[in-house]
Amino acid sequence: MDELADSRSLASDPVALRARLAADGYVFLRGLLPAERVRAAGERVAATLRAGGWTAAGSPLLGRAAGPREALADPAYRAAVTGLAFNALPYLAPLRETIRRILGQQAFSYPVKVLRAVAPESAAGQTRGRYVHCDYMGSGVQDMLTTWLPLAEVPATLGGLAVRPGGHRDRPRRPRLLTGTEPGWSTTGYSPGDVIIFHCLTPHAALPNTGDQLRLSADFRWQQPRSPAPSEMILGPAGRPAELFSRLLGREPWWEPVPAGLTLRPRSELTARPPGPSQLFTVDSSWQRWRPPPGPVH
Repeated sequence: MDELADSRSLASDPVALRARLAADGYVFLRGLLPAERVRAAGERVAATLRAGGWTAAGSPLLGRAAGPREALADPAYRAAVTGLAFNALPYLAPLRETIRRILGQQAFSYPVKVLRAVAPESAAGQTRGRYVHCDYMGSGVQDMLTTWLPLAEVPATLGGLAVRPGGHRDRPRRPRLLTGTEPGWSTTGYSPGDVIIFHCLTPHAALPNTGDQLRLSADFRWQQPRSPAPSEMILGPAGRPAELFSRLLGREPWWEPVPAGLTLRPRSELTARPPGPSQLFTVDSSWQRWRPPPGPVH
């Protein structure tokens, strides 16, 4: 695989950031965030999981291929994903400001945040994140951006995220397993503080964890408020009447509520429609014939 192009020098240039995202479908920013802050959040997550019985093989309560949705059944995972240190990460100024340089000053992150704790892979235990997919399939929001952050060192042996540069301008494809040796894909070794931002139409997948420890990372997703947002990502899977975590985080000085007047729609309704025109690039016309695949893909 190729090495991700580091765009850290473009972080303060809105025009250059949008141009790079439009061209490649992703922007990789090495060392954008304070490493010690991210590392501390990752250590808190790891300690919480260990206290709940997690080992290098994962949770004793979950199968090896379980993803974040299944992991919510595990009390230790729920404690980790609701921790203050973890929830503060998308509100760090360098990350939020960079996203807003791309999407606009009203861009916001979804209250639902994704923690991934991926055990070493076995032949029968490939997680859904190993399958090539686009995040539009899970949100139905055009020009939504995903930010992927390592919470600890992620060398090549632990896998990490791979993207297909330029793939966002191609026709849609069905999810498939990424082998790790395919040409036209890019990845890198990640450290706390690194951030990769990618468009919702950019093909991506996790590489196999062939090491001997959990791979810890976080996904935070962002959009502009002028588009309807998936209600499950704002209110949580239980559909609470108030924004998820608003009571937990409301007194924290770094917290921001989602924009007032935000229109919410069920995710199933949003993902049933093909993506509209992008503000950043020309969308392949074959996306107008796209239909969501059955079942979750990541």
